[in-house]
Amino acid sequence: MIRELEIPKNELIDTLDNPGRVSGFISPAEDYKQRRLHIAQRIVKDPTNTFYFEADDDQMRYYGIMKGSIIIVDKSVKISSGMLIVCSVDEEWLTRKLLIKGENTFLCLNDSMDACLNVTGKNITVFGAVTWTCLPHSNQTHVRTGRL
Repeated sequence: MIRELEIPKNELIDTLDNPGRVSGFISPAEDYKQRRLHIAQRIVKDPTNTFYFEADDDQMRYYGIMKGSIIIVDKSVKISSGMLIVCSVDEEWLTRKLLIKGENTFLCLNDSMDACLNVTGKNITVFGAVTWTCLPHSNQTHVRTGRL
């Protein structure tokens, strides 16, 4: 199911009050025009603290992050256990689920403790919280064999 999004006017992007009436006459398509969707209005809460990364592997596929996914990270979000984060561990940038159990800190690839790295005592820098991910669709054509 889908629903239409209500997009508030952004004065920086939509500088004209009524762009359809700029030329001095009303367009015959005026009744059929659609509002412009600025995806950043939907996914960015704090533009100053929002950053974009691209996943370069499929290690986080459990959470829907595949190679080529755009990862939207907000540095202003308060980090807590159970969140997906972008961090640096020993100078390697990672996207992982943060799990804090007592005095121990883990970075996880999925919900199994077998897929968690114990980073307690290591030099870890949390960049920010993953707030959205955007996964591109493949343009490859798939050949089907057999009957449907």
